[in-house]
This record gives sequence, C-alpha cells and structure tokens, in this order.
Amino acid sequence: MSAALALVLHPDTSFNVIEWRSTGDTLSTLYREIDCTSIAVVDLSPEVSMWLDDEGMLKNSPVNIPALTLYALSAPVHQPYHGTAVFTGGPDTRGDTKGLTLDHCHALLKLAGINVPTMPDPRTN
Repeated sequence: MSAALALVLHPDTSFNVIEWRSTGDTLSTLYREIDCTSIAVVDLSPEVSMWLDDEGMLKNSPVNIPALTLYALSAPVHQPYHGTAVFTGGPDTRGDTKGLTLDHCHALLKLAGINVPTMPDPRTN
C-alpha cells in the first residue's frame, strides 16, 4: 500500500507533495502548509478536497490561478481563491480526510496546466 499524500499548490505554480495522515492533528498540518489560522474546504469531487486560507482575500494574498483552474473543472467559478491551496482526498466513511497517491498529485498538476515530467516523492527527500 502506498503512502497517503497531499499536494500543496502555491499561486506562483510552485508546489510540493507532503505526507498526509488522515487521523491525528490534520488541521495543524493544513495551517502550517497554508500559513493561516482559518481554513475553508471545498470539495471538488467525492475524491478530491481543496483546502484554503478562509481569509486569503482579506489578507491580499495572490489569486491562485492553478487552484481556480482545478475548481473550474468541477463547477462554475463564482469567486477567486487566494493563497496556497492544499489538495487531499475526500472524506472516508468515518469523516477522516483521505490522502492522494503520487499519480493523483501528478494528474492534478497536469489538469492545472503545470508540466511536471517526474513527481518528487516526499518519502525519498
């Protein structure tokens, strides 16, 4: 079984892949990666959730065009999303947020228009 991962996508199209634990203090991980104190989650599908700074617009964080691009694949865009976004799997039957596979992270980047010939595996860095 492969490790669960999350994709951290910055407004400048830079990204990193982190290990994701679906139980425990997941909010601390999100707060640290997004650099915020208030989180909003948007479910793009039953399999993918996007986590953002709920106050990103108020803090004048840059619009995250790659995140908007991914959102637009699931629904009409009704607002801009600002700052860093973290993509995870959707909730499991207990309500815990699942992680993504390395292939899922690569596919999300490709859908966002970010060309990545090989994905860095956080377990080997």
